[in-house]
This record gives sequence, C-alpha cells and structure tokens, in this order.
Amino acid sequence: MSFSSDVKSELAKTENLLPCCFHAQVYGLVLFAHFSKYNLSITTENTDVFDLYSSYINDYCGVNTYISDGSNKKLTAYVKTDEEKSKVFEKFGHELKEPTLRINRANISEECCASSFLRGVFLACGTVTAPERSYHLEFVVPYKKLSLDFIHFLEELGLSPKYINRKGNHIVYFKDSESIEDILAIIGAQEASLYVMGIKIEKDVKNKVNRKLNFELSNINKTVDAANAQVEAIEFIEKKCGINSLPDNLQEIARLRIENPEASLRDLGQLLDEPLSRSGVNHRLAKIVSFAEKLKAGG
Repeated sequence: MSFSSDVKSELAKTENLLPCCFHAQVYGLVLFAHFSKYNLSITTENTDVFDLYSSYINDYCGVNTYISDGSNKKLTAYVKTDEEKSKVFEKFGHELKEPTLRINRANISEECCASSFLRGVFLACGTVTAPERSYHLEFVVPYKKLSLDFIHFLEELGLSPKYINRKGNHIVYFKDSESIEDILAIIGAQEASLYVMGIKIEKDVKNKVNRKLNFELSNINKTVDAANAQVEAIEFIEKKCGINSLPDNLQEIARLRIENPEASLRDLGQLLDEPLSRSGVNHRLAKIVSFAEKLKAGG
C-alpha cells in the first residue's frame, strides 16, 4: 500500500465524532467524490474508503448504493435513480438541478466541524506523496467553482493552497512540508504528520552534513593544490639555482615544505626554529612561489 492509502485507511477508522462533525465529514466525502445529477458516486482503490462511502450513503442518507468493479483494481459505488440522488442532495441542503455546485456552509455549522469536513474531502479526492520522495499533497476537485470554494475554505484555516488545471481536473495542492504537516494534523492523521516532520528533520540533517563535508573537502583540495604548487616551485628553484639562492628567511621554510609536503601551514610554522603563525608561513611560501615564477619568466 502507498503512503497516501495508509493515511486514508487510518482516517477512515476515525470514531466518536460529535453529530455535527460526523455530518460534516459525510458531506465532505460525498460532495467531493462525484456529486451531480449525472454521477453520484465514488471510484477508489482503497477498500476502507469505499466501504465508508457506501455506509454513509446507505445508513446515513438512507439510499441504496450499487457496486461495479472498475479496471485497475478500482471499485465504484454509485446511486442509480434520480429519486435516490435527490434524497442525498436534500440531506445536505442541495437541489438535484442546481446549475453550479458550491459548498453549502450550513453543513459545516460549528467551528469544530472544519477538520471533519476536510477529512471527508481528503478521503474523497486527496492524495499525499511519501515524504521520502517529495513534499506534495493535492485534492483533485471535480468542479471549478467547487474548487474555488474549497480554496477559500482552506485559506480560512490559515493555509495557502495553489491551483492548477490538469487535463480538465481542478487541482488544489501544496508542495511545502509545513502545510502538509498542518493539513495531516488538522484531519487527524497525527502519526502521518509526525512522520513527515521526522523525514524533513532527517533530510535537513543530511543536507547540513553534506554541505559541511563538501565545504571541508573543498578546503582540503585547495590546501593540497596550494602545497603541490609550493613544492613544485621549490623543486624548480633547487634545480635552477639552488635553495641557497633564496633570501635567508625563506630557505628554512622551503626545506621544511619539501620535507613535509602534506603538513598544514600551522604545522610548518611550529617546525621553524622561530615559530611563525599560519599567515606568516603563507606569506613566506607565497614569496617563494613568486620567486620561482620570476625565474621561469627569465626575470
């Protein structure tokens, strides 16, 4: 099972809701599946969601559902006659011949009902990607104005959804981990919310470690390259005119660098008869490299 399917199965087992919240959850699930005169149904691969929808229509709305096996392991539960559809519509204050489907706020009567309504919506048309792959949660809403109402509802909860039309479907989505954590917490998927948070922390730690390692590796490479350039310069001087041709204060550091090609500047400074700081050693070695470059140029 996918991460999204696991979350839905967990949510489908939510119990002990207040009557007003239970009504709001049923409304969210039924409204955002397919809710029209022509198609009052749900199609899903998740058997828990399928059973929940069927029980809501049968037991709560008092209407029979019919079942058909779809392709690709999908199940469909649907209401057949206009009379039965009209009964479901009336349960939630809608009319079968409504020209435009909108959210009827009377079904979300109390402040406590918002989370239950959103839970129902997620069960009907929501999906969430496993956080190891990416941060993405979306709702595939069947109707344009319904999607606009839903966006406004989410904004009232302090969320900032994005919208895109994908092949005729109205997609309301989130791609930031904080919003996904918040939504999962709001709808009661606490374990999933904490899991997303944990994966995010793990990713952040790995990224920080990688950045630190890359930085240190870059510094090591720069140090090695600089040391190689210094050794090459000293060897050229030795071959061309001898280290004794260098000023007295550079000869000792030149010999130490040849004898200790992998030593750091700080370590080289401590090997001198009169110890020098890292910057002092670097300054002398830079003079030696400059001396070699002048020799190469014939200066």
